Amino acid sequence: MDNISASSYLELLKPWLAKLPSFLRKSAFNPALTCYGTGESAHWPTQSNCNVFAALAVLGTAPDLDDGALPMKRDEILATSIELLRYAMATHLTGHDLASDGRQWGHHWISVLGLERMAHGVNAIRDLLTEQDRDNLKRMMISESDWLLEFYPVEAGLIGSSGKNKPESNIWNGGMLLRTALDYPDAPNRDRYLEKAAAFFLNGLSHPLDAACETKFRDKPVREWHAGFNFTPNWSLDHHAYLNVGYIVVSLSNLAMIHFYCKERGYEAPPELYWHLEEVWQITKRFTFPDGRLLRIGGDTRARYTYCQNYAIPVWLMAADLFGDRDAAQFERGFLAQMKREQEYSGDGGFYTKRLDNIRRINYYYYARLESDAPLCLSYGAYWRRKFQLAQCPEKPDANPPCAWQDEYHGATLNRSRGAIRSWVWHGAQGPTGLCVPASRSDMAEWQGNLHGSLLSTQTPEATQGDSVHCEFDGGFLNYGECFWRETAPLGEGEQVYDYARHRIVCAALPDAKTMLVLERAVIQKEITLDSVRGIGVKIPNDLFNGSRRRYRATGFDAVLPGNPGKEDSRAIPSNHLLVDDALAVTALYGTDKLTVYRPAIPPIVIRKAHGPWLHSLYADEICGHCSTENQRLMPGAVAFDDGFAVTAAKLAEPAKFRPETAGALRRVEYESDGAAYLLIANFGDETSTPPLPAGAKLLAGSPELEPGAALLCTF
Repeated sequence: MDNISASSYLELLKPWLAKLPSFLRKSAFNPALTCYGTGESAHWPTQSNCNVFAALAVLGTAPDLDDGALPMKRDEILATSIELLRYAMATHLTGHDLASDGRQWGHHWISVLGLERMAHGVNAIRDLLTEQDRDNLKRMMISESDWLLEFYPVEAGLIGSSGKNKPESNIWNGGMLLRTALDYPDAPNRDRYLEKAAAFFLNGLSHPLDAACETKFRDKPVREWHAGFNFTPNWSLDHHAYLNVGYIVVSLSNLAMIHFYCKERGYEAPPELYWHLEEVWQITKRFTFPDGRLLRIGGDTRARYTYCQNYAIPVWLMAADLFGDRDAAQFERGFLAQMKREQEYSGDGGFYTKRLDNIRRINYYYYARLESDAPLCLSYGAYWRRKFQLAQCPEKPDANPPCAWQDEYHGATLNRSRGAIRSWVWHGAQGPTGLCVPASRSDMAEWQGNLHGSLLSTQTPEATQGDSVHCEFDGGFLNYGECFWRETAPLGEGEQVYDYARHRIVCAALPDAKTMLVLERAVIQKEITLDSVRGIGVKIPNDLFNGSRRRYRATGFDAVLPGNPGKEDSRAIPSNHLLVDDALAVTALYGTDKLTVYRPAIPPIVIRKAHGPWLHSLYADEICGHCSTENQRLMPGAVAFDDGFAVTAAKLAEPAKFRPETAGALRRVEYESDGAAYLLIANFGDETSTPPLPAGAKLLAGSPELEPGAALLCTF
């Protein structure tokens, strides 16, 4: 197996040079300066400008760069890089020029993020900077550090909606203070920078137990540094108010930047930089597919496989360096292959030209930012693998260790086996979400409203979390609860936000290491006009990562369907059992005897916004039971859907044996798998019930006395 090298990254950066000029423009206030994207003083354009500076700095200083066939020669690459850096410094509050919007930037909670992310680029071209450049850089760094010192508090808190969940910003602000103190020992506030940097770092990956921790840093115990905890006891993160795997990665990426900065500059990194790093890295590995794609069990509110996914690269490099983790190098290799596929799909050297064209057409400001993150993150690998000897992939890759994990706050359960990855999360990015896919098929994973039905109103619907209960057992879990479909932005004058449906869901991961059973029932609570009612709701991505083709097979049906057909194209399946790519099986257990492959006219996986426009980021088919996309008015008490289904992360040419019962409020399903028989019972009524169990039944999870909404799972 070939080793990963700096060249592995350069091969993706070089084609990007053909696309870059379309994003560059001269400053309207100083034609000697060049900026990237819109060039505004707001934080995204400022960060993007710094991102592209760093990528060009690394590319232009690559010793083995053969510029003979490149659209930009080495001298032009370096000159453009320095112009972008000078634009950033000149338009800062310490500079003498204005950004494209006539303003300057700086002294803001996120203003130093771009400076942190570009630091390796400064190191790459440090010898090419003039004395004036160095003075400008020093003045900007000290100015930002003084502002952080005097005006920015160290805060932390578990709940994302509180505004105090700040793991990543605490880390990048600590990084700025530390780098300023180390690079400019003559700075008047140097000692105070180091003191506050320690506070920021120790309140980055902070944990509830830190409040009583006696471990000392700078002669003071952690409990005295402790401002609050950003992570739950089981190391999940509620950033942006949901279980956010992506921002666990972003937080670690900022630690990676300062780790390698210190290593390259010969500084001794302070021990507080690494507080809880190894624990969080180990949980991050659980949230990663073997090919490097993030296992975002709580979903994502951003464009798929872009921002947070890109920033996994510096994290993997740090793990390879600090821990000698060869699985990290395997993740690295897998994701480089995915980025190459993305770039080839774009066809012009860019990374998201084609897949995210919808975003480009609606909001260039955002699109330019997304395009800048990819080359920046590739530049980390190109630079750090040039500078340091880092761990390589294992001879026999195995980055899919079996594990079980749960988190009380987010109502989350995860079970990984050699063959399958199964999860359920109530407090997700866009409501409750589940996953059941083969461990080797990250291209089949999607979390937006996955593994449950949907009731979409005509305005701005959202599924909100209600009460839930979960419990683990050897080889699986049971997770049940309810959510409420809510109209979040009603149009009528005097209308208030209201819930219009109660949706109960029971999810059981069987101890066969491959099957999930889901039972659900949705009842209308308030008169409502709906545009779509779809039960079951198994999302199947069908986009560039799988070659935009999925094969669906069932009795009487066999079709290869392309992704994004451009018009609605629903396929009725004359069977209750459907096989996807000979890798995943979906079986309707009750509520319908036929399935539908629902194929919307436009990519349905969207960036979450309180209001439109909807920015599409990935196409997905949807396997449904009940499937109605007609405008309809439903009254209180109407049952929108009532169904049960099985998802199996394996090829099942025929459905497993099962027997459902749907009398009254109880839903019972007997299901056989690998010679074992299971019974899942849900109480969807409003009264406690004690259903009879088979003779010799062994309870795996739940209680024999079922309260309203509760469930049990047994084997017999």
